[in-house]
Amino acid sequence: MNIVSLSVFILFFSSNLLFAISKNERTGNFISEERIASSIKYLSSLKSRMPGYPGNALATSYILKIFKEVGLSGIKEEQFPVTVPVDQGASLQIAGQNKKIKLYSLWPNLVRTSTLPEEGIEGNLVYGGSGHLSELKGKDIEGNIILLDFNSGSNWVQLGSLGAKAIIFIEPSFANRNQAERKFLKIPLNLPRFWTEKADAEELIKKLNSHPHLLPPPSRGRIEERGKENSYAIKVKLHAKMEWQKAPATNILGWVEGTDRELKKEIIVLESYYDSISVVPSLAPGAENACGIATLLELARFFGENPPKRTVLFL
Repeated sequence: MNIVSLSVFILFFSSNLLFAISKNERTGNFISEERIASSIKYLSSLKSRMPGYPGNALATSYILKIFKEVGLSGIKEEQFPVTVPVDQGASLQIAGQNKKIKLYSLWPNLVRTSTLPEEGIEGNLVYGGSGHLSELKGKDIEGNIILLDFNSGSNWVQLGSLGAKAIIFIEPSFANRNQAERKFLKIPLNLPRFWTEKADAEELIKKLNSHPHLLPPPSRGRIEERGKENSYAIKVKLHAKMEWQKAPATNILGWVEGTDRELKKEIIVLESYYDSISVVPSLAPGAENACGIATLLELARFFGENPPKRTVLFL
């Protein structure tokens, strides 16, 4: 039995596929861009489709539902365990205030997650801009918690060498993959890192600039330096827990039997992943990642109604 494996990559495959089949009126009318867009919209609304997060199970259920709707046969689930970092919650609290600001743990430094001691950690919150040394002049980094622009490359690493307790990255308006991949290391550096939403960061920076009295006077430094330090720090406490867990991942299989007596013994495999990944594991909507599976679901619908001569396995 010959098996031809075809990986579905939306940026190449679907665009060329849709162009090619547009010449066939019957096929062109059946393939629906609206349904593809609807699947992408739903899957990317699940917050994170990483195994170990609720969105992954919801995505599995969605795909099973479509496979059944379009009439695939022999539908089967194959589960296997994967080890993933699961964010169990993180927060920032300003000293003397009840409100907690939600934080999100970043991808671990090798095996070191951003888990903090049960009692949390305390320090002055200091805004470090993009983390360049020129922006850190006059700011007390050692033993404190640094609020940093996300689009700051790997400058957070030098803040660790200066004694920072933790780094909180601010949600940017736009960031590329290069910036994301520079926010974690392949060594277990003990420097917890978090993500905060832009609106929360703006509120924190506003407090930093308008409430210098929230800090006690520094114990050292010139008077003019002390004043500058006061205007850039407030006392905060962080709590966070992220654990490595074995979580179930699921392969989903469905078949369309070929119509030709001999050719149906040959199997064409159409495959796409449906999970997502992000430097912030609990925030991995993966709209681009969802393009492949959305296209695969539409192909399953088409071939379910129009079986080819060869058997097709959707995986």
